[in-house]
Amino acid sequence: MAHLCKPEFKELSSFSNIGGAPVLRTLWDRFDLSLLLSQSGIFKVRGVATWILAFVYVVGLIHRCSSVNALATFFNADNLLKRMTGIQKMTQSTLSRFLTGFSGWDIFNQKRTARLQEDLDTALVEGDVLALDDTHAAHPYAKGIPFLYWLYDSSSKVYTWAMNIVALHAVRSNGLEYPWSYAIWTKLENEADKKQSKLDLAWQMLQAVRKQVSCRLWVVMDRRYFSKAFLLQCESENFDWVTKAKRNTQLFRRMIEPGTGRERFVPIRPKDLIREVYPMLMAQTHVDIASVACENIYVKMPKASVNRRGEVCTKMKYTRVAAVVGKRIKPKESKTTTESNPLVVLNELVKTDNEVAAEYRGAYLLISNRYDAPSQVMGAWLKRWRIEVLFRTAKQELGMLNCHSPNENHIHAHMTLLFTAETLVRYISWEQKTAGEEDCTHGQVIRNLLCIRCRTRQATRQNEQDSIVIDLDTPAQHFARLIGKLWPKTLDLRWFDPNNTQLLRTTA
Repeated sequence: MAHLCKPEFKELSSFSNIGGAPVLRTLWDRFDLSLLLSQSGIFKVRGVATWILAFVYVVGLIHRCSSVNALATFFNADNLLKRMTGIQKMTQSTLSRFLTGFSGWDIFNQKRTARLQEDLDTALVEGDVLALDDTHAAHPYAKGIPFLYWLYDSSSKVYTWAMNIVALHAVRSNGLEYPWSYAIWTKLENEADKKQSKLDLAWQMLQAVRKQVSCRLWVVMDRRYFSKAFLLQCESENFDWVTKAKRNTQLFRRMIEPGTGRERFVPIRPKDLIREVYPMLMAQTHVDIASVACENIYVKMPKASVNRRGEVCTKMKYTRVAAVVGKRIKPKESKTTTESNPLVVLNELVKTDNEVAAEYRGAYLLISNRYDAPSQVMGAWLKRWRIEVLFRTAKQELGMLNCHSPNENHIHAHMTLLFTAETLVRYISWEQKTAGEEDCTHGQVIRNLLCIRCRTRQATRQNEQDSIVIDLDTPAQHFARLIGKLWPKTLDLRWFDPNNTQLLRTTA
């Protein structure tokens, strides 16, 4: 029987619960986020650099700190963050003034996306996808928050006090994804006849994308964004759109009369079109998603024209579109989640929207302007679910619903820094997958790498007296290769890297 000794009392402040902070700091420096904050007009608060406060807030979001007070308490108890920032104590008032005192968060978010386009790993290229969707950030016990309205939630079928957030999510062909931008719907009190809709917000966000990216991109959206005027706007800015057809969408089939050779456009219901090609779908085997492209399908789109009197008017003209019918054929037998398997949710989308969506025996109809490339329509649509995963991870793992501040600047700061934290986490997850390692989820990156338990100590070797050693818990061994690649050489968080800075010599 082992003998139990009496306990010894020691200072345990060297332990930390955020062992992956050095890896996070490497990516923070790689994308020049501290510099972008300064360029956006976000400067010091009571002598503390705002880029330090922003980094601490990003770490707090990843660690699921539920409030500013909880973040200050967490920082004051974490020895690793104190060593990195050089700050021994953080107060709640300092963080609150930082979050409420600046209004340049939109500029910072634009600079963040512009900086991502300068990196080969994150820059969007032709054929990449922008997923467009909106979500409700419900706050039933905080009615004093701005942008909070009595809105109907279509998923839960109830009304609730919530903010309506429209977001764009970038999905690259190499597997990397990151949130692009967001906009909060605001009700105009004085101009009821000029009410701003989600389509207006989405169009403004896409116009901002065009200022940074000139290549041809896909915009995938659900049926709620099916507006002919909005689709024409997307085409005018060289965006290819994909959406799901509604049950009452007016489609026409182009036919040539055999005798006269006249051109006719015969109306056809979306459900009847799906029923026609359904046997061809079921004949496909050894595939997860079966798809069939329907030829000579048109819709009426508004086009500017000039009448006989020379006046400019709008006429509805037949416009050719791509009509692709898809169905999930072979379900996966492995116990995978919807986060890593977008095919699982395809039928779920049909089941939840079967009141108005065109559907027949689990098959659905997609329409797009790319009638010349129908084979790419289905591939672009399958990436739409990634924005739903973004909303889920932002709410469940990054505390999207934890901001109850009545200050408008605080809400924008919370959302912008949350998108920044999500970008860093997504990049780490992608880097782990591209190395041929075992697939890892968003939660595993946070739990087993970024929020891993660690201990800091001084190096005991004689030639390394000024070095610091960080001992990570064993679950982080799964990310050993990634840690070796992204581990910084110095621990201090600085505004710039002195090794990559050119000094200006005196000339006189």
